[in-house]
Amino acid sequence: MYPYFEKTAKNIFISHENRSYNFPSHFHSYLEIAFCVSGRQNIRVGEEIYALKKGDAVIIFPNTVHEYIAFDESDAGETEVTAIICNTKLVAASVPDIVAKYPKNPLIEADLIAENTALAFEKILSRNNEIEMLGWTYIILSDLVHLLELTPTDGNLELPSKIVAYINQNFKEDLTIDHIAKVFGYHPSYIAHLFCDRLKMPFRTYLGSVRTEYAASQIRATEKSLTEIAYASGYNSLNTFCRCFKKNFSKTPSQYKKDVRNQT
Repeated sequence: MYPYFEKTAKNIFISHENRSYNFPSHFHSYLEIAFCVSGRQNIRVGEEIYALKKGDAVIIFPNTVHEYIAFDESDAGETEVTAIICNTKLVAASVPDIVAKYPKNPLIEADLIAENTALAFEKILSRNNEIEMLGWTYIILSDLVHLLELTPTDGNLELPSKIVAYINQNFKEDLTIDHIAKVFGYHPSYIAHLFCDRLKMPFRTYLGSVRTEYAASQIRATEKSLTEIAYASGYNSLNTFCRCFKKNFSKTPSQYKKDVRNQT
């Protein structure tokens, strides 16, 4: 899934993966709906990990920490996952609960999902027009939201969302937790606690995830050298870049580049 969608002018994105896959812990101000077309996919939402099987869906409300965790291929089978990522402002007027509340359990099992709703997930994949995609999203939401048990939010989500948005926009710069604290007017220890509490990872780990995801997208899409990509991703050292990349992708940047080229 593309992690920088909030920096573009688009209001709705469709992600489609033909595998059970990993995507690091993150949160954003968009609404996200994941649907397991086939196979199995783990998704952590907040503190809980939900094991999606064929036909299951998860609705991830804005500013909720979530993470995609792959099943072992031998257990997952032929997995196919569709995710709709939609600007909350487009649907908040019709579904105001997505702003003021969150679901106690975001998982909706297959036996509760109508056949037409599953068909809508299929139809939306073939739509390039934003209005058409939004229309299918409304249909899906209208069928699924009423199946959730909702509870009010704790009202303490705005600051984490702003900080993450700032990092996603400035990750190429020399960011430190002291810099973030100064920008937002808080003590560094409070910002550090916020990351561990909300994202379940240290600030440096999250920053590294954002930078290496960007680097991976550059390796896939460009012919730039790994050194150019490392510095363009915010790293001042090629060794640090390689170490962080291997930590997040379980392979070095050169191995990743070679695998990408072999697949084309």
